[in-house]
Amino acid sequence: MFSLVKWVRPSPRLFSVAGRVGSLVKDNLGSPLQLLTRNFASKKHKRIIKMAKGYRGRANRCFRPAIQRVEKALQYAYRDRKQKKRDMRSLWIQRIGAGVRQYGQSYSSFIKQLNTSPVELNRKVLANLAAHEPFSFKATLDVIRMTTTTKKKM
Repeated sequence: MFSLVKWVRPSPRLFSVAGRVGSLVKDNLGSPLQLLTRNFASKKHKRIIKMAKGYRGRANRCFRPAIQRVEKALQYAYRDRKQKKRDMRSLWIQRIGAGVRQYGQSYSSFIKQLNTSPVELNRKVLANLAAHEPFSFKATLDVIRMTTTTKKKM
């Protein structure tokens, strides 16, 4: 798939030409042509070019620009795996904040009450409840409020 194809006439010095010998093929004039294919320099080159598939310009064909682009892509992937976690956490916070504001409470006061209550639900679960199951979220909110008010009375 990544090999370069070159057509040459057969010669007695067939094996001195760089490349791998393919099969003999006849051209339109009836004379045999030798098919030579060039392989990659190493497995590493093949792996990098395979990883660079879909890149624009020479970066998907030539090793040197391909390795630069692949390394940069791997840096972006590493960075964005961390960024994805941050983005999801901020989304959960927004959803919990929107759910709590419907019942007249702020996000920060809700989290403070949650930390002092025996309820151990994380932000992911609370955001899912707030977005998809509002009655369950309301019940959870009531339980958290009830446990924190009883602790204050004691």
